Amino acid sequence: MSKNKRSYKKLEAYSSLPSQNSKKIRSTPSIHAPTCDDSTCTGCDVSEIEIVFTTEDGQGEIELSPDKLLQLALEESSKESPQEHGNGVAKRLFDMALEKFDNLLEKEEKEMETKEETVKGKEIETRPKVVTKQTRYQYATCCVAFGIYLPSIEQIRKGIEIFKQIIVEDDCYYDAWIGLGRARISLAKVERETTQQSDSSEEEEEEKEEQESSIRTEQNSYNLAIDALDKGLSILRSKDEDKYMSESILVAKDLKEYALSINHSKFTNYTQKILNQAINYFQNCYELDSKKKLDQNNFAQGIWGGCLYYLAKLKTNQDGNDYERESKLLLNSAIEKLSKAYNDSLEKDRFTEILGQAYILKTTIESDEEQIMEAYDKGLECLKEAYEFFPDNENLREQLVTLGAFNSSDENEDLEEEEEEEEED
Repeated sequence: MSKNKRSYKKLEAYSSLPSQNSKKIRSTPSIHAPTCDDSTCTGCDVSEIEIVFTTEDGQGEIELSPDKLLQLALEESSKESPQEHGNGVAKRLFDMALEKFDNLLEKEEKEMETKEETVKGKEIETRPKVVTKQTRYQYATCCVAFGIYLPSIEQIRKGIEIFKQIIVEDDCYYDAWIGLGRARISLAKVERETTQQSDSSEEEEEEKEEQESSIRTEQNSYNLAIDALDKGLSILRSKDEDKYMSESILVAKDLKEYALSINHSKFTNYTQKILNQAINYFQNCYELDSKKKLDQNNFAQGIWGGCLYYLAKLKTNQDGNDYERESKLLLNSAIEKLSKAYNDSLEKDRFTEILGQAYILKTTIESDEEQIMEAYDKGLECLKEAYEFFPDNENLREQLVTLGAFNSSDENEDLEEEEEEEEED
């Protein structure tokens, strides 16, 4: 079988893979990988993808730096579905980036002069060579990103160890502290997703003990992550306020995603703790933000609103008037922030569904009938709009059927249209 070879023209900013490459139709598509667009390929369903970067005129090949390859890998991976992970272009780009980093690290080691000291009365001692922190930081970041993508616990742990080594050498290297914290959160999330056991009353006592031990380990990892993040963000805040805010937003996003991966009523308090921490990072930014840049950052508003919504949702399941009042306050604040993201054309598709869910949740905790109907109408409108963005979202579709957005004839017609599209494909 031949290799699936791709050729990409160089872009000035390397911001994305060139769009000039279009998939060519073959008479025997079944023996080709879905990502293959090489018209000369005679079969590549199990072979390795080869990617070649060329000049604008397509006449010469160019080499990209490992950090540029990592950037492309992240961009390409964001376009893939979870089912495609590990089999397409993104996987190959990650492999290329890691290989380039290995080569760069080896090159830097050779270029660095071995420092020698002559100590009176002793033999000459040779100090170990240390590669630049920046290169190792980028390498660790690549390992963690690749580990999240696959997912691979081993790759994430590898990145964590590199971050830890950098911090030992330079306690003020805030990028490494923040990288370590985010990596630990990712590790906790991936470990949970790969080892999570079903909760059964018939579990053996030994299995329960193992599960409890795993939970303690996970929560300890989370605490270490927050310690590292607080350390790194504290240093960064004193040096660069704008970057501090940008990093805080990304950290809060990681925490929100981690909280959502904990889908079990037994861990409600732990999940609330994580969401509160994410919200706390936003509040710290808001207090620092004299120019109100955070108010104008609709992506940040959407993430912040999402954290508030999920926290409100958890609190609605708790008894007591205090929880009810707090839920209303959280939910109203969530809707306000999510609406800002919803009204931004660049962020609309990302936050439309969660805004709709927030309105639907509002109907369950409001007592005023007029407010309930208003929230229901707005929620239904957002959810229908979200379904137009993502028609493959079966859970959303089922919810819309339950809410009466589709009648049986609409649903059947929708199914028929899908079947016709599949036949055409």
